[in-house]
Amino acid sequence: MIFLYNENMINVFTFIFIIVLRQGLSMEKKKIAQYKQIEHDLTDKIIMGFYKKDDLIPTEMELSKMYGVSRVTIRKATDNMVAKGYLYRTSGVGTFVKQVSVTSKVTSLRGFTDEITDLGMVPRSEVDAFSLQKVPRHIANILNLNEGDMVFYIKRKRFADDELFVIETTWMSADLYPDMSIQVLQGSKYHFFEDTKKLKIAYSYHVVTPIHPPAQIAELFGIDQDTPIIKVGNTTYLENGQIMDYSELVLNSPKYQLRYIKQ
Repeated sequence: MIFLYNENMINVFTFIFIIVLRQGLSMEKKKIAQYKQIEHDLTDKIIMGFYKKDDLIPTEMELSKMYGVSRVTIRKATDNMVAKGYLYRTSGVGTFVKQVSVTSKVTSLRGFTDEITDLGMVPRSEVDAFSLQKVPRHIANILNLNEGDMVFYIKRKRFADDELFVIETTWMSADLYPDMSIQVLQGSKYHFFEDTKKLKIAYSYHVVTPIHPPAQIAELFGIDQDTPIIKVGNTTYLENGQIMDYSELVLNSPKYQLRYIKQ
């Protein structure tokens, strides 16, 4: 998967950052302190847009019930986030989001189908799920939808030469894009939006997280659960300002690496 950035055409500085995870690479398993897990989770929610700038987050009591930990643990996590500039507190009112995620703005995107084709391989997509459902609360915040709005819930497997490279879960507004179909999803969403609907894809915000695969994912990829892989949360925007979709991609990293090119 390749993301191309072009932030300033007069800036001749080029930075290339390549993450390559190869099969057999081991990662030491360490137990992460509860407050750090909570800090990471809350930070991810800010990054993904679940909590937006100046949003009031739940109280310490509500968060302690949500995570099943003490208020002391919650306070330690939020104290760290205040110190890092993600949150701020207003006496007698509560804790608010101070800073939205610093994420990269993608100005040139290539879809999986085009990339795999250019690599001389044959792309293929299998649609495992395609259903209409009420938008989950956390997805509604990301897609800027209202509670009760309907979305398409989509799960796809993306193959290259019959090797499973990506497992993709997507949520997309059914009201904005009622013509989405299994037939479209068996091909390229990007081609459908740009070539058929004539809606230009503008950019994408994404969050990259290294994970150890759950047993089911490891089995599908044919790897051990000790093998580190990459998970990408991706929100794609159109030039008309609409959000195309939000997807969570799990990459078979030993076979399909994630590369950043920034210029």
